[in-house]
Amino acid sequence: MKLPVLFLMLILGVQTVMTAHAQAPSPRSIEFNGAPLDVAGARTLSEIEARIGSVPAGHYWYDAMSGAAGAIGGPAAAYLGPGLALGGTMPAAASGGGDGRTTGVFVNGRELHPLDVAGLRRYGPVYPGRYWWDRFGNVGLEGGPMLFNFYAVVQQSGSAGGSTYRSNSSRGESTYVGKGCAAVHGRLRSSDESSSYSYYVGC
Repeated sequence: MKLPVLFLMLILGVQTVMTAHAQAPSPRSIEFNGAPLDVAGARTLSEIEARIGSVPAGHYWYDAMSGAAGAIGGPAAAYLGPGLALGGTMPAAASGGGDGRTTGVFVNGRELHPLDVAGLRRYGPVYPGRYWWDRFGNVGLEGGPMLFNFYAVVQQSGSAGGSTYRSNSSRGESTYVGKGCAAVHGRLRSSDESSSYSYYVGC
């Protein structure tokens, strides 16, 4: 039986998506996982900004085990890499919910945002539960062994020709999978271009 895809990294422009969701209490006031940046965190942020440009002031969550990040209350919006010195422990309610009643799908302690789960469902069923995800893309149930490698699942989901592409222009949606890369584009509201979102992994 094919194992379900549990978690798709949403790698977007940090400035574009995080600006849309971040709460900006004051200029350059930045927190990760509810904690202000310490000296090591400030140094890490400077290294990130050297690659992507200035990160807007706001409150963000960061998953040190997988490397995913986003604005507090929102879905994953960027991949920063694992093991960075950014803030405290990621709260279960980082993307809203946290009590299991929003999506019931937890990855590394964070209850996934509905948009995270919606993106996953493009690739297969998503089952409620508590999962771990490591820096290598290995996924398993909390306290249990690895069930599968996510990157291998993405690669295998391509067609025999090496890639698949589907689109629905009326809804502003498209999906591409191939050669270890997956990209999903869509809109929260089909008639509103400003509600667009994109998911990338391995691209």
